[in-house]
Amino acid sequence: MRSQRRDFRCRLTILCCATGGKMSEVQLHSEITCPHCGHKKTETMPTDACQWFYECERCHSLLEPRPGDCCVFCSYGSVPCPPVQLESGCCG
Repeated sequence: MRSQRRDFRCRLTILCCATGGKMSEVQLHSEITCPHCGHKKTETMPTDACQWFYECERCHSLLEPRPGDCCVFCSYGSVPCPPVQLESGCCG
């Protein structure tokens, strides 16, 4: 339990610093839609790394970011990744 609290505080500090000390509400869940079969699944986005690959659990296609996007959440998700939400640039 202590490590979970410490991890939460670290993530909160990172988000606070990324916004110049202002706390912003960041959504950590995004619904990814496979462009090949249309399957949708809600996933939790990482706050400490980019996710460049995602395997669709229905058709097993390996999704990669579209040109100009930093991660699969920015390309196929209902919500962009946390760094983009915070306008602190892309995570890659």
